[in-house]
Amino acid sequence: MSSGSEDILQFAPWESFVSPTFWHKLAELKLDYDRLSDAQRSISGHYTNRKATGCLLEADYTSFNSTGQPPKFSHAAVGTIYNKNTIEEFKALDKLTLLSNEGKKLLSDMCNDRVAGDPSLLTRFFVLSFADLKCHSYYYWFAFPCPLTPTLKLQGAVTRLSDLTNSSKYAEALQSLAPESQNFFILYANGQQNEVVETRSLSSLNESEVEHYYFGFADPSEYEHPAWLMRNYAAYLLQRFPCFVGKTLRFLGLRYNQQMQMDDSLIWNVVQSEACDLTKTEDVKFVGWELNKNGKMGPRMVCMRDSMDPAKLAENSINLNLKLMKWRLVPDLNLEIISQTKCLLFGAGTLGCAVARNLLSWGFKRITLMDSGKVGFSNPVRQNLYTHADAVAGNRMKATTAAQRLRDINPSAETVGHVLEIPMPGHTIGKSLRAQTEQSLQLIEQQVQAHDVIFLLTDSRESRWLPTLLGAAYQKIVINAALGFDSYLVMRHGSTRDMAGDSGREIEGLKCITGNQLGCYFCNDVTAPGNSLKDRTLDQQCTVTRPGVSNIAASYAVELLVALLQHPQRELAPAYYTQTGRLQISADAGKVPEGLLGILPHSVRGMLCNYENILPATQKFAQCIACSAPVLSAFRNEGHAFLFRTFETAKYLEDLTGISEFKRLNSEIIDFDDAEFDMSEDDED
Repeated sequence: MSSGSEDILQFAPWESFVSPTFWHKLAELKLDYDRLSDAQRSISGHYTNRKATGCLLEADYTSFNSTGQPPKFSHAAVGTIYNKNTIEEFKALDKLTLLSNEGKKLLSDMCNDRVAGDPSLLTRFFVLSFADLKCHSYYYWFAFPCPLTPTLKLQGAVTRLSDLTNSSKYAEALQSLAPESQNFFILYANGQQNEVVETRSLSSLNESEVEHYYFGFADPSEYEHPAWLMRNYAAYLLQRFPCFVGKTLRFLGLRYNQQMQMDDSLIWNVVQSEACDLTKTEDVKFVGWELNKNGKMGPRMVCMRDSMDPAKLAENSINLNLKLMKWRLVPDLNLEIISQTKCLLFGAGTLGCAVARNLLSWGFKRITLMDSGKVGFSNPVRQNLYTHADAVAGNRMKATTAAQRLRDINPSAETVGHVLEIPMPGHTIGKSLRAQTEQSLQLIEQQVQAHDVIFLLTDSRESRWLPTLLGAAYQKIVINAALGFDSYLVMRHGSTRDMAGDSGREIEGLKCITGNQLGCYFCNDVTAPGNSLKDRTLDQQCTVTRPGVSNIAASYAVELLVALLQHPQRELAPAYYTQTGRLQISADAGKVPEGLLGILPHSVRGMLCNYENILPATQKFAQCIACSAPVLSAFRNEGHAFLFRTFETAKYLEDLTGISEFKRLNSEIIDFDDAEFDMSEDDED
């Protein structure tokens, strides 16, 4: 141990030790809660005096908890974080002023004697930071403010607790002290023959007994010098009791080894000869900025990219754009409902691939695809989830390949592909295929029930009938997208749920259809779907469209779904339209009530030939062959038997709904005898 009659006491400076979890939590809070706010946030840290290395103050994800206990064998430190929005603000901030302001908080706690009730206030610290969330880099600078007071001079040698007479009594008294009270305390020893040794709290301090006191603290230093926190401890004592100035004060740095023995604890006898009035805060200067790793005055930087799990890193980066929307543009955007929504896509072709990619962009993670096709050589240029290698392989099924590609893009996505044929009206099923069709029906029905949203993205009208029926029967959100050569239709099907709450308000010049009265894809038809591939040439069998049409339609389909999910009534949200059926940029359009992301049309019909969109809305058709009451009732009562009759002949649907009679009446033609209406030139006069 060093010795000397008037050596200046030096202190071991704090060293910050920041867990990666601290930065992950800071990023989460910045994205989800603070956003554009750079207001200060209270945090906490902790330090330990058990087998201490260096003089560490640690921070982790628990530092942001409003209440909490430090880890076992550790003590709490009170902190604040100033997280700036830009690196320029981080650099330009007046560091001296910030240190002074934080130091004045410390002085206020000392002078108002709040420290006596909560001694952890003496271990105040703060962090100035900037989080570069795109690069996962964090710039930070810790400071441990301390008033610049007259020097403390060491009186005599530094001694060990174990060297004291009756050291066992001291150890016994210290062991009786509760762990949460060991950060700052008083050890009383009367020094008489029958020596009394006991621990006391700071609030019980009596200035007349100072010669019997050891001012104890949990010392996280491994050096001969005491930890930095003793400097604030001494400043507090000398401010509260000015009579201590010029007197020798004994400080006990309590240190434990791995076996929780306190033999390594040290005692310093110190004196401060000059008085210092800390109540005059404007005259007090402060020190405490931490040196960087190069031993210079400046901030530090840590990059968390390499230490993060690649899947977690991808998820954070993918969600970054979505969470930034909530900062300024759409603060009320509900991303949780998006991430929890399960989407079932019928069709994994051009529309299916585009819709799936857009769903990923919006943060949808649970996507299931159904398709029976294989990846062909014509597919990769139009269907962005497939490659030329998939086509060369010759046996890559679209549904399973697309599901795998989605997981390649976003590893946290939960995607599944099912290879199956969708049974269709008018497509007769032979006995040899009946068992397989039964299995397909069971799987389709099971998947519809397990999902929240159904997308109809197949390349034929009749293949959309069964998903439409099931979506209505099981009250699912159904989004339909269909393509022409240079046109597209995107629509939401009307809900079969009962209406609750606001049914839509009347607006002059506009008509309103409530969400449960909107029509489906088949409501405008007066005929049942048949076999659209029968007796068709190649150009009629394939979906021949301008290449941009599918991407436009897919984008509208996903955006329509997101707008529905953000609306308080979801699929029951009403649709408004003008007398002409068009909602264009006009005075009428401005009157349409908007949801969080704008208006909610029933359908969007667009033409690339004139770059025009119209927003018509239609009501449910009482004789619809997909969503009308007779069809739903027959399905619920008869199940698959009803479906197989429909697959045998589409006319069964027409008879069931009454469309056959409607067509008969509509097509009656009165035969006229031309002779009866012969008009000669004479008659013209």
